[in-house]
Amino acid sequence: MRNEKFDRVAFYLLLGAFFFTPISAYIVIPLLIFSLVFFLLSRKTFSLNFLDKAQFALLGAVILSSIFAVDKIHSFYAGTAFVAYLLAYFLAKGLFNSNRRLESLVKVLGILVLTVSIIGIFQYFTKFSFVIKDIPIVAPMNKNGRIASICYNTLILASLLGFSIPILIAFFIKGENRIFFGVSVSAGLLTFFFTFGRGPTIGLVSALFLFFLLIRKRVVAVIILFIFIVIVLSIEPLRMRFLQTFNCDNDFSRIIVFHAGIKMLKDNSILTGVGIHNFYLLFEKYALPGHTRGPHYIHNMYLNFLVDAGIIGILALMTVFITTIEWIRKKYRRIKDSSSKEWILVGLFGSFSGLLIHNLVDNTIYVMGLGILFWMCMGIVSGINSEPSTQNSEPNT
Repeated sequence: MRNEKFDRVAFYLLLGAFFFTPISAYIVIPLLIFSLVFFLLSRKTFSLNFLDKAQFALLGAVILSSIFAVDKIHSFYAGTAFVAYLLAYFLAKGLFNSNRRLESLVKVLGILVLTVSIIGIFQYFTKFSFVIKDIPIVAPMNKNGRIASICYNTLILASLLGFSIPILIAFFIKGENRIFFGVSVSAGLLTFFFTFGRGPTIGLVSALFLFFLLIRKRVVAVIILFIFIVIVLSIEPLRMRFLQTFNCDNDFSRIIVFHAGIKMLKDNSILTGVGIHNFYLLFEKYALPGHTRGPHYIHNMYLNFLVDAGIIGILALMTVFITTIEWIRKKYRRIKDSSSKEWILVGLFGSFSGLLIHNLVDNTIYVMGLGILFWMCMGIVSGINSEPSTQNSEPNT
């Protein structure tokens, strides 16, 4: 009984950490640590599967990159983010492990989406912001009218909504609490379009298209594509954002960082890279003359991680993501009981597929709060896949 109490406390602490992932890592990390303490006190155990071992391989690649980094201290410091991701992953695997707990998790996700959406919509119409001693509680709007809500910046807000909406739609289709999930999805979509994000929009369209293909709703998948095209063409700020993509001058900063990243990789170890987050430190040295002010990362997760962690790192990272998506697809084919586990797999299939497509033009895994959110959801996939199928005798991958 005492172990069950510790387990329950660990679960609620992790649920709190999940809620704050897009808002503040300074709140999330202590909650993760306290959750770990109570999880250890509960004495729960689980076996390691291939995805779990791939996570350790990824952490090993990050450590190896830091050993051979240009700036070793900075690389080790930045690489601790992946320790937090690993912690979130295994806690989620051990604690988000029942239909009831998954239902609670998705309800918290719906509340989170409603919270950032209500504040974001209010901000869009009133230009509201709230900053205390240079700390943005409600971050000021972008000069182009793009909202940020309580997610620090527009990209974090759009990425959160793009990742969350497929999961909420899955539970709306499931049929329970439809009013709650319907309102969450509606508010989330409206807020999402107010961010005027190009990469997140491409990611969300892809996520929903693949989501409906997985559940064999091909007509709906095609309609989704058509609706999004109409919306993009109808909303002028969003339409202009997409049209500016073809204007080289507008996205010249992206070209600069791509150029610097490729040069950086050629001059350093292609196996282990320059070190985690060392691209930011070395950018000025490799930038084109007169363009030494650049972003902290390359707007492409794959190239950025290749530069930072080399071939070993990018192979480990892609093994983690591809295994996650493939396990979701295979496990979904096996369980047909309309449980919360089945429907969260459907939602996560869309979410992770959209994430990989979105990150062709962004690098959201380097946003620590979002990274913790993504790895928690990978932990859920690992936990569900580790359970024996009751539908047939096929072995797990």
